[in-house]
Amino acid sequence: MKTIITRTISGLVFLILIIGSIFLGPFAFGFVFLIFLVIGMMEFLKITKIAGYSPAVIPVIVAGTLFYSLVLLNIWNYITPQWIILSVPFIFLIILFELYRKSKTPTQNIGLGLLAIVYVAVPFALMNLFFYPEMDTSIPVKGLLLGFFIIIWVNDTFAYLTGMAIGKHKLFERISPNKTIEGSLGGFIFGLISSYVLSLIFDELSLYEWLGLAVVIIIFGTFGDLVESMFKRSTNIKDSGNIMPGHGGILDRFDSVLMASPFVFIYIMIVLK
Repeated sequence: MKTIITRTISGLVFLILIIGSIFLGPFAFGFVFLIFLVIGMMEFLKITKIAGYSPAVIPVIVAGTLFYSLVLLNIWNYITPQWIILSVPFIFLIILFELYRKSKTPTQNIGLGLLAIVYVAVPFALMNLFFYPEMDTSIPVKGLLLGFFIIIWVNDTFAYLTGMAIGKHKLFERISPNKTIEGSLGGFIFGLISSYVLSLIFDELSLYEWLGLAVVIIIFGTFGDLVESMFKRSTNIKDSGNIMPGHGGILDRFDSVLMASPFVFIYIMIVLK
């Protein structure tokens, strides 16, 4: 009973942070996800350490945080896009830093350090652009970003419930033994239903555009879940962290988001260009 209460409270705090920051606007959302970014990158680097590697923690986090911050400042019209290039030398410092470390795995350290930035910092940065689906940064909208999270949550929830109820055929047993094809289909159907409801509330996209968005989110969100499971299974750990009691770490909560975000960004650029 105590575990259920702890898990419920932790989940509510998480939902309040996400939804609250969206309604408060781009500045609040950007700041909240800057904190999530640092924690998520630390979790990823911890996983690599358990695997036997040792990326340079501080240079990697500094480079990822700088990239994210410069993207935000550009979105908010404080700097021009050219300033984002400033993060590139810091990314290369990760490579130079290995020259002065006595590590037996410098190549792997560099690769995993760069992967931490691509896997965590880039998707989080792109999500901030969902406030501006038509790339007009003068008037932010909330519906697209809120819908992005709602579809992910609905898909995850109903995939789990459907799998528990009728799941028999494994989806990807080698990576995630508990996921089933029936569960994924259940999540897919309810995800589409949620996108239909969203189309009635928010006018950022038409009905068919919302449905298309849901398909992109569900497909790549499911892959994101599997990818993070692959990382954890390779190191025999259950959760990426313990910052959220009963729910694991930041990477556990955002596994679907991390993979879906870049593809949703591409979808938006194509549909609304």
